Amino acid sequence: MVLVVFIVMAGAGLVLPILPLFARSFGVGYGAVGLLVSAYGLARLVFDLAAGPIVDRLGERATAAGGLAVIAAGSALTGMASSFAVAVAAWATAGVGSAIALAALYTRLLRVVPTRQMARTLGIFYGAFNTGFVAGGAASGLVAHRLGLAGPLLVNAVVVAMAAVLWLALVSAARPGPAPAEGGRRPPSAEGGSLSRLLRTPGLVPVVVTNFAYLWMVAVVFDTLVPLFASDVLGLSTVGIGVVFAIALAAELVVLYPAGSVADQRGRKPVLVPALAGLAVTTAAVGLAPTPLLLGVVLAGLGVASGAAGVPPGAMLSDVAPAQASGTAVGVFRFCGDLGFTLGPLLAGWAVPAVGFGWAFVLAAVPTAVALALILRTPETLRPAEAA
Repeated sequence: MVLVVFIVMAGAGLVLPILPLFARSFGVGYGAVGLLVSAYGLARLVFDLAAGPIVDRLGERATAAGGLAVIAAGSALTGMASSFAVAVAAWATAGVGSAIALAALYTRLLRVVPTRQMARTLGIFYGAFNTGFVAGGAASGLVAHRLGLAGPLLVNAVVVAMAAVLWLALVSAARPGPAPAEGGRRPPSAEGGSLSRLLRTPGLVPVVVTNFAYLWMVAVVFDTLVPLFASDVLGLSTVGIGVVFAIALAAELVVLYPAGSVADQRGRKPVLVPALAGLAVTTAAVGLAPTPLLLGVVLAGLGVASGAAGVPPGAMLSDVAPAQASGTAVGVFRFCGDLGFTLGPLLAGWAVPAVGFGWAFVLAAVPTAVALALILRTPETLRPAEAA
């Protein structure tokens, strides 16, 4: 799974840096560029809730392979599109495939990884996710230079198709059942996959709200406000912005596995509570940085908090999700995360002209503070017998 997610994210890293330029090659305006870029995420958001039950019904092996095939086809059709409308429709199709494939990958993790190792496994999984994306981004410009703006999309199709073949070759056709009790996994729940019943599962709502807040922060702070603030207020060049982002990413990667190890040994809350508190404080503080140097320092702190806060929610999901409805639980979890990722930039676009960068960063921290309040009221989800 780690190998497959690395390959898939390397393909995504190839595409995303050139996608706005590819959109402009059709002669459209900047607003239409945003439509193409967002089509993938919006399609994924719409399909997240449906993807989970599909995984529960068909199993992770077939569902992930099918989702990866849809991504590959959507990416290839986007690169070969004869009109902008066709490109938008094709790229949205790739987003549907992403919803299906990622739901299957996350569900597989929940079903085969013992609870006592879940947070550490997620640290490795997210590390592969991030490093794959960075590796693909580093090659994006070269591929576009050699093959044209459609080149990264076509190469991505080949890369994702290779990932699908690897997945089928490396993952057993047998559908995994619950791991034995000594492995730390919970027995199958008597509860079915009803969404309303699932949301009544103790601890599930705080977990999905935390995922909403976390991906909201990623979209608002890292993807929207920081580049604008660094450029418009501090006067950084694109190279300088890349440097401060590299600092944040390096800090995040350093803490992913240690945070997972502590969450498996001591519990989820001892990691998540201080991480969310640090995330809220550093998010609000970014807009106060008066110099590029201090911006780098604040973003390093934000990266540490982000790395520590990113691992426990998925581990908590494995603790509380009913075993026979784990795919549906993953769908809800990912839907809430994608909802935050989609809505966050809309707030950022309104807040900067309305209240300025300083207050925009403060507003960006509000969902994290709400998630912190919910987690403080939630009992520890890792049972003492499962800690290791």
